Amino acid sequence: MSFIYKLKYLIPVLFITIFFSCSESDKRSIENSAAAFDIKQAEASIAQSNQNYMKAFKSGDSVGVANCYTTDGKVMAANMPAIKGKANIIHFISEEMKNGIKNFDIDINNIWGDSSIVAEEGIYNLTDNAGKRMDKGEYIVLWKQEAGNWKMFRHIWTTDVPGKTYTNYSANAK
Repeated sequence: MSFIYKLKYLIPVLFITIFFSCSESDKRSIENSAAAFDIKQAEASIAQSNQNYMKAFKSGDSVGVANCYTTDGKVMAANMPAIKGKANIIHFISEEMKNGIKNFDIDINNIWGDSSIVAEEGIYNLTDNAGKRMDKGEYIVLWKQEAGNWKMFRHIWTTDVPGKTYTNYSANAK
């Protein structure tokens, strides 16, 4: 047999061997990572971040609220373009506070995920200082770790209030 003839059969065998050995290695790495992930610890961290969010919101601290988001965070509120980045989130939250929303409360229905991303699903209620409901609905937050802390990466909500719109905020409307 010629060298070329042998090489013709050897290359596919080598490729398949390398491909499947890498896949098994990756699979073991993923399994080890998943086994090391503690959802209860993530839930506790997320609960603390939610408390910080609501405390900052109730005190009128839009910067404190925005600090609960990742640097590349995105807010996707009902009936408006997405708000991208921390500076724009600060502005959006500040405008909502000026429009009378003072209290932000949530009821978490479920949290699930793994070491790369965690999803939170729940119900929200927004009121003014007198306790008058300004909005209510459902939300989903995707959390990811940034600098060792779980922070909001994507925050989306849908209102149950017919015709509810948020601040006429146009930054990043692209």
